[in-house]
Amino acid sequence: MTADEGIPLGRVAGFPLSAHWSVLVIAWLFTWSLATTLPTVAPGYGARTYWLAGACGALILLASLLAHELTHALVARRAGIEVRSVKLWLFGGIARLGGDAKTPREAFWIAASGPAVSLALAAVFAGSASGLDALGAAPIVVAVGWWLSGINLILGLFNLLPGAPLDGGRILRAFLWRRHGDAVRSAVGAARAGRVVAYVLIAMGLLEFLLGSIVGGAWMAFIGWFLLVAARDEEMSVLTRQSLAGVTVADVMTPRPHTAPGGISVEDFIQRYLLGDRHSSYPVANPDGVITGLITLKELRGVAPEHRATTMIRDVAVPRDQVTTVAPHEPLVALLERLAPTGDGRALVVDPDGRVVGIVTPSDITRVIDVRSIAMPAFSR
Repeated sequence: MTADEGIPLGRVAGFPLSAHWSVLVIAWLFTWSLATTLPTVAPGYGARTYWLAGACGALILLASLLAHELTHALVARRAGIEVRSVKLWLFGGIARLGGDAKTPREAFWIAASGPAVSLALAAVFAGSASGLDALGAAPIVVAVGWWLSGINLILGLFNLLPGAPLDGGRILRAFLWRRHGDAVRSAVGAARAGRVVAYVLIAMGLLEFLLGSIVGGAWMAFIGWFLLVAARDEEMSVLTRQSLAGVTVADVMTPRPHTAPGGISVEDFIQRYLLGDRHSSYPVANPDGVITGLITLKELRGVAPEHRATTMIRDVAVPRDQVTTVAPHEPLVALLERLAPTGDGRALVVDPDGRVVGIVTPSDITRVIDVRSIAMPAFSR
């Protein structure tokens, strides 16, 4: 499991569910916020009760965030789009899709479904709190209900801000796509709108900070900074994918890569292969020439110098079944989407007979992106 994959939590509605460690941070912040607010609106309880109510409210809110993301995933699946995973993290959640909407209408409903659920939950919690209050329920329970309603309302409205990567930015993208008929132009426009939203949030956060609200101002500025980075990354991703349209794996791979025998020591491999060659990734072969894995600098760094002479390459190489494999005719964009969650950037290219005919490395990918950006300058602006 990589850090990007997060902590696996099983499957929900058929989707793999995981949580980033930052969920613990947001759970603590929710708990602390509610536990320190309740004494004002529902006095008369002990500290332990307030913290218990805070923890319960935080868990329900996390479930609300999950419902928001699951709705995106369900609507996407109904539109025929593969949903690879759903992950909770510091800023809510991410439904990782294996493709894009085919029409502006599909894009709109996928984007709008999440905020709609958050706003609906805000109404449900408000109605529940009002009803419980009328029935004479404990004030602390009513207060938690109103808190959940308010937070879901804020989350729903915040997500509707018109800039990617927020849901409002996806809605803006669908509108621009329908208006101009150009999916790429609309995606770039939504990303640039996201940068405007980010700058506004940063400015508001700094102003709030200068006016004395140190924590609130710093938090708003931090959210704005995060959105700014995400919007820039999204714009670059869209432009990169467009520039790579039509490029296949065969166009960028290193054909007939140098292989390393699995039966030599790490020390021999370094001296005989690594120091005298320009490559940093080698398929590992058994005595019959069958590729059994992949050795990279990352695995070599994990072997202590004093153990290099006695450690065999086959013992530290990444097994072949754990290495991304790809067919030569597959679009490079599709491979990049598969490699993104692993963060590795390497893949073995395999022909229909199962033979390794090439390797794709980060340097191969970087080179083709650089070349295409020069050849197609309109996509690098």
